[in-house]
Amino acid sequence: MQNKSILAVAILAAVSSDVWAQAQNEHIERITVTANKFEQSINNTLTTVNVIEREEIEQSNLRDLPSLLNTVAGVDVVRNGGFGQKASVFVRGATTKHVLVLIDGVRVSDANSGDVAFTNIPLNSIERIEVVKGAKAAVYGSDALAGVINIITRKAQQQQISLTSGSHNYVNYQQAGQFNTDSLSLSFNLGYEDTDGYDVTSKDPQLPLTKDHDSDGYRNKNIGFNLSYDHEDIGTVSARAQYSEGEGEYDNAWGNDAYEFENYTTKLAWEKQHDQLQHYASVSVSQQENTQVGTPNHDVYSTERVEVEYRALYRWSETLQLAAGVSQLNEDLSNASAEFSHSDRTNRAIFVGGFFEQGPWLANAVVRTDDYDFHGRANTYTASIGYQVNNMVTFRVNHGTAFRAPTLTHAYVKNSPWYLPNPDIKPEEASNSEFGVMLDTRWGKYDVAVFNNKIDQMIVSLLGESGKYIASNVDQAAMKGVELSATVSALGFEHRANLTLLDAKDKTTGKDLVRRPDTAFNYTLSKSWDKLDASLTMIYRSSRPTITLYDSQFNTHNKALSGYTVFNLAANYALFDNVKLTARLENLGDKTYLTAATGLASSGQILGYVPLGRQAYVGVSISF
Repeated sequence: MQNKSILAVAILAAVSSDVWAQAQNEHIERITVTANKFEQSINNTLTTVNVIEREEIEQSNLRDLPSLLNTVAGVDVVRNGGFGQKASVFVRGATTKHVLVLIDGVRVSDANSGDVAFTNIPLNSIERIEVVKGAKAAVYGSDALAGVINIITRKAQQQQISLTSGSHNYVNYQQAGQFNTDSLSLSFNLGYEDTDGYDVTSKDPQLPLTKDHDSDGYRNKNIGFNLSYDHEDIGTVSARAQYSEGEGEYDNAWGNDAYEFENYTTKLAWEKQHDQLQHYASVSVSQQENTQVGTPNHDVYSTERVEVEYRALYRWSETLQLAAGVSQLNEDLSNASAEFSHSDRTNRAIFVGGFFEQGPWLANAVVRTDDYDFHGRANTYTASIGYQVNNMVTFRVNHGTAFRAPTLTHAYVKNSPWYLPNPDIKPEEASNSEFGVMLDTRWGKYDVAVFNNKIDQMIVSLLGESGKYIASNVDQAAMKGVELSATVSALGFEHRANLTLLDAKDKTTGKDLVRRPDTAFNYTLSKSWDKLDASLTMIYRSSRPTITLYDSQFNTHNKALSGYTVFNLAANYALFDNVKLTARLENLGDKTYLTAATGLASSGQILGYVPLGRQAYVGVSISF
């Protein structure tokens, strides 16, 4: 892997050396991101940040968030079927529970498992996504071991209605609008999505039919708003809310095989600039609730959170900015069906940071301390330094530490038929290093990142003498690799490509971590004409080792799932000035492949979760 990393950097340097000399004085559009919780040029963050804008979402005609994230460099999505099914998002080899996911800065993971219901976050509600790589606990707190996925909700610029229909009786209705005055801005979004779905698991033809031989449907209803009021003396007061509810079906031979969900995030914020000092304060309330149904015994997974935060940014000089903040986060699991000795906890945190820029040199440093009830204090930091060769080329080096607090399930579950509590469980800990170079020109953008992420004291459930599982700090993992990304205009086409080479190892056993491909490549070719734009996307994943949840015999044979390549086509046609026809063909070649296994058939064939086959979607969008 080290040789691959060195080769990647060498190739980029060789290809780009003449480019640097030719375009030093060209005007370059700079992207602004909020990776450090305030607006910065993407170059100045000194970390890898991938940005997806609303325009890109609409041009792609993608139907759900997991499909969109699967196109990002360093990200791989393992799906348990189609729409509404569980999707595990791996960032640089780290699982979902090691990636902090936010909606408007509000945590949306299930505090029991660390999972995130990506499939239940509607695309029509999203304005922008920032995927921040690396250990970011010093900025964001627990769970940001491998990165942060920050989803920013819709802020519509016009009235828009769209309707889409497709395979498996899929139907989607979306609407967005806005109202503005000199000081008041209000926008809203709403959506409805429904599909009959398909049978999401492959079956052994030698076994009899069961209740799992059926289609697994999905429905999502959602609404959200974004309200902002600006006043010269008061500052900016804003309120955001996003709500979604629905149900989905899945395969499970032993019990519940459907779920109902009700999720929301709300945030009230105030921001004020006073001379060199910028104030920001917010209060957020959220719920993530999933009820497993299908039998008389329902299982409820419920997390309620309340967070209060204040932070300030002070411009000390033209070259130095200082940041500081405090926050208090309460997590409550009392509405879950599981029982706990302690069903809620509070974390109090404080951070300070400095951001320096003088001449070609850049430097960022942040330190933070978190104090979780029952688990004690965790101290983290991140430090980075960068050098701008010219107005296009920036080299960066960064290092950071992170942690993931144990869940209340790990420490305080009680009366469970499956688990015992471990009140002495310790947080997981991580360290991450990255070296990168960014080349940003008017006609092309390139980025190379070499990374090394280590996670210690990983929490796993071990079977005890009682016949129940108990959480223990036993495992270690190391994930290192290289990412290459490029966006180029050439030969009349737009080219967007990214390549990830990954070496992910279980340091305890020395084996490759399961469900991770060692090579991932995404390439999109697009072109716009007068009224038509079209894009062709190729997604390649190499083979990956796999295990199953319930088949221990399967897991002893070191099985691997084959690699695959799929092609997707999207097109948009402007029928009139305000009317657009949309289309998408998913998996053009109807490629059969698996990303997660469920067991073995009698013949020895690997069975698994069936991803989307060939799908077709057509729609119309009206703006006014």
